[in-house]
Amino acid sequence: MKKLIPVLMMMASMPMAASAQAIPKVTLFGGYTLVRNQQPNGGPSFNVNGWDASVEMKPASWLGLVGDLSQQYGSPSGVQERQTSVLFGPQVTVPGLKRVKPFAHILVGAVHGTNRAIFFGATCTSTSCPGPTAFFGTTLATAVGGGVDFKLAGPVWVRAIQVDYLHANLNPDHHTQMRVAAGIAFRF
Repeated sequence: MKKLIPVLMMMASMPMAASAQAIPKVTLFGGYTLVRNQQPNGGPSFNVNGWDASVEMKPASWLGLVGDLSQQYGSPSGVQERQTSVLFGPQVTVPGLKRVKPFAHILVGAVHGTNRAIFFGATCTSTSCPGPTAFFGTTLATAVGGGVDFKLAGPVWVRAIQVDYLHANLNPDHHTQMRVAAGIAFRF
């Protein structure tokens, strides 16, 4: 029995030692995004630029819960396009790596998009331009993707790339877009 007591004490102290390891509990990200987009009514594809920001809360070293907010905008071929997305979901990070953090996520939320026609350098109103001049809507959206962060120093990391396939049914177009982001992440 006396030999069993040290073994039981060692086993009881293992969870305390594991909880003392430094697991970053919050990751903040901000950066640039590029989205390959489609014009309404089957027009040609074009790129829109913007920004992406996210917050990740980590209950475990490999599992996080992410809130993602992004906006892209541009004016290709006489159309002023703006798209805002708010997405949430789980993110899985490969555990055990010190200076590299590859991750994958599945996010669900909403996208709000607007398309406005531009004639002669001015945004049209319903009375100043022929035909439909603006399309807008909010719809369910999903994003599936991932990326990789590299440690710079202290809590500062570089998100070298994040690629998502963003799917939404915005009127008048149904689209799946590739969204690429890069920027700075802070792990606390």
